[in-house]
Amino acid sequence: MSWLPAIRIAGSRWWLPLSRPAVDLIAAALVDPRVTGESSASDFTDQMRSDPTLAIFAVLVCDRRKVEREVSLNSMAVELLSRLSDYFASGDAFLGAPDDRDCYVARWNELHESFIRMPLSKWMSSADQWLALTGPAVPNAVIDSWPKIKDEITPIIVRGGETSRYEDSKLNLPLLARRLRRNQTLGAAFGDALAEAKRAALKQFAYGLSHEINNPLANISARAQGLMRDEADASRRTSLQRVVDQSMRAHEMVADLMFYAHPPEPHVTEVELTAVLTSVVKQLQSTIPGRGIELIITKPNTVVTVQADRAMMTEAVRSLVRNSIEAIGIGGRVELSCSLERMHEKRVAIIHIGDSGPGLSDEARKHAFDPYFSGREAGRGLGVGLCRVQRIATLHRGGVSLVSGPAGCVARLWIQAPA
Repeated sequence: MSWLPAIRIAGSRWWLPLSRPAVDLIAAALVDPRVTGESSASDFTDQMRSDPTLAIFAVLVCDRRKVEREVSLNSMAVELLSRLSDYFASGDAFLGAPDDRDCYVARWNELHESFIRMPLSKWMSSADQWLALTGPAVPNAVIDSWPKIKDEITPIIVRGGETSRYEDSKLNLPLLARRLRRNQTLGAAFGDALAEAKRAALKQFAYGLSHEINNPLANISARAQGLMRDEADASRRTSLQRVVDQSMRAHEMVADLMFYAHPPEPHVTEVELTAVLTSVVKQLQSTIPGRGIELIITKPNTVVTVQADRAMMTEAVRSLVRNSIEAIGIGGRVELSCSLERMHEKRVAIIHIGDSGPGLSDEARKHAFDPYFSGREAGRGLGVGLCRVQRIATLHRGGVSLVSGPAGCVARLWIQAPA
């Protein structure tokens, strides 16, 4: 059925036909969810310049709550792409659509030839001619409220004698959209179940490590510290201190693993994020003397306050900064900042940590948050530090990401902020 989803206005419904080129374009966009960028929007914009029904549909369904008197085809294309699956997968978007398309084809082609010869700015004032074919007459007050289309490019006039643009297609877009949506839902559910199973297995593994490794580590550390007390030789004392330090490092790795597999509930209080950044910088300054690394905080224009576990947030920021310091090695800078932004229609607080170290390869970025994935080829740490950061973020209904450029890497840690 080559219809566009129903257009609903004041309790009435209308249906517009899909042209064959539009069917192919929409099918490609539905199959590949990544088709939402500017290049794809450009393809939809070009199509709408010679496809009145697609342009009218986009304006009427995408601009219902807007007050602009003029809209651009490109902005409509971007919005249409972002909601395409919702429109075609809707359960009632095609209920009541006419069964017989053939009786409309001749009139559709007449309207098409008429529209592509008029300026785009006049399309919406005459759009009711299309709607009236499959529904009631559109009230003049409604027509007057529709915005005009503004576009700097004159549409290309289709050559006479072209075959019908509105012949029926065997491709069922609503069915395609629903099946793709179902596959996406199943994929997400499988991913969640797999992640939960991995955490459960990791939890059991961590419990075993905690019992089998922590006790020997404690004995090794205690014996080394006992030997240090009676050791006069400076070089041997240094060696024994290394034994203590490495024992503690191994103990911390097991603790990190336990935290990832079975984290405690956050103790939520009011936390000012700039204070957290300042605290972390003070703690880590003593670890980088002589390495030529600057830790710089850019303070926001407004105070950024969230409801969070202060200790966990401090630990997350500290892990990200340490990761940057390890990546830089010698000579560079780490810049920290925080801000309030909107993400997916929610207000979030975002902590940015950028460094001048080597960037991440696609493979390293893909697995950066997996426990014990080695990122050494990118100069970054090995262990569970980053996956622990991710766990802290999810405990605060947030997330974390790494964005790598030709040089350097930017970590973004965000959590939900008060409205």
